[in-house]
Amino acid sequence: MQNHPLTAARERLGLTRRQLADAVNKILYPDPGQAAHSAFTANYLGKLENGKIRYPAEDYRTALRTALNADTDDELGFRPARELRTTVALVRRVYSRSSRHESEPAGVLPGNDVRPGQMPEHGEAGEPDTNRRSLLQGIAAVAASAGLLGGSADGGSRRVGHSDIDRLDAVISLYRSIDYERGGGALYRDVAHLADSASAMLDQPYPSSVGSRLLRSVASVRQLAGWTAFDACRHLDAQRHFLLAERMAVAANDVLLTARVRYCQARQFQHLRHNKDALETLRLARDEVGRRVTPAVSAMLHGAEAASIAALGDGPSATRALGSATDEFDRINPDNEPDWMRFYDRGELLAQYGRVYRDLARKKESDRYGEAATRTVTEAIDTLGSQNVRSSVLSGVSLCSSLFLADEPDEAVTVGARVIEQARQLSSPRILDRIHNLRRDLKRHAHMSTVADFSRTVAAVGVGT
Repeated sequence: MQNHPLTAARERLGLTRRQLADAVNKILYPDPGQAAHSAFTANYLGKLENGKIRYPAEDYRTALRTALNADTDDELGFRPARELRTTVALVRRVYSRSSRHESEPAGVLPGNDVRPGQMPEHGEAGEPDTNRRSLLQGIAAVAASAGLLGGSADGGSRRVGHSDIDRLDAVISLYRSIDYERGGGALYRDVAHLADSASAMLDQPYPSSVGSRLLRSVASVRQLAGWTAFDACRHLDAQRHFLLAERMAVAANDVLLTARVRYCQARQFQHLRHNKDALETLRLARDEVGRRVTPAVSAMLHGAEAASIAALGDGPSATRALGSATDEFDRINPDNEPDWMRFYDRGELLAQYGRVYRDLARKKESDRYGEAATRTVTEAIDTLGSQNVRSSVLSGVSLCSSLFLADEPDEAVTVGARVIEQARQLSSPRILDRIHNLRRDLKRHAHMSTVADFSRTVAAVGVGT
């Protein structure tokens, strides 16, 4: 997690990292000979700003406060890790217990015995709704106890600080992980509530050093609220959250997050088959981010553009856009990318290839596209990270379509049956929409009894749930 307050404090004074390091060393070591051998270098300062070192030694913190005219460590983003670890550990303990069907004794808060980075296993198949509800109730309880739902405890105003934003970011991160693994269908109301409460924090007093970071965090939770609503096929709600996220990201002057929000808007347009609108949105994102774009964000935008171009039937332009996405992907340095781009791995890129080739096969650009779609989607499924459960299932739907288009109906039915079973373990109406769309790709094989039976199964997916 990057230390935005420290970076902002340095930039407000117009200092480079080297200049600030020199200023700190003059405070630490009045003797120039000692300063020349100091461990506080521009590289060390970079690690502080990138969050690789979260809480430096006391003499370093004191010197930085002096050099940056800060009154407290909090203004520079330096906070002991205990409080944030406690918030995360509480939620992870709830997650773990929901998977094991256990409950906490009344009035007892879990301790800190969950190892950092540990993520519990999924619950037993057959009880996903019960486990999911327990998990979400636990996260909501932790968010409320951290003061993130409904403002201050006494109903009045309170001063918002960096520690409040740390807690908000921690809960957003956990909700995002659940969205990847379980889908947004059962999640969107909880995230929407958190987003509304986070927006209310903007009405509370806060120091100027907090402003941009608070706007950025509110934009992030609005983006997630929009994405989970989109996954739940609550399209009007999704559009409202995306619009608010866009405004907040622009106000924070965060061009990368603004591009991410517009990418999400474009994905919703694509799902609704408004591909011209999607292209306009993606090109606006690219124009406005300009030279400040990172390779991962650029690859993400190029890949999404390729999908809309393919859906509109322009094969050569779509494959060129895919090539640009690959070139950008090969330049990615994860240390220089926003935290929220961690989802974008090679599996996500390959999934875009499969989607493009599948859509070109539908347009009958070339017989080879069906086979290419099958090959690349298979690679995507094998490559996607274990946390990207929903992406894997969506890629399975794409593989089923590709196999029908490649004239391999028996294998398509086998894959399709497996995907339908996997989809039942998620809460994603968007996936159900995609499964229903399989019927347009099986038409030329509908005379086969196995395919006709599969078509009826597809039609019944989600009925009565």
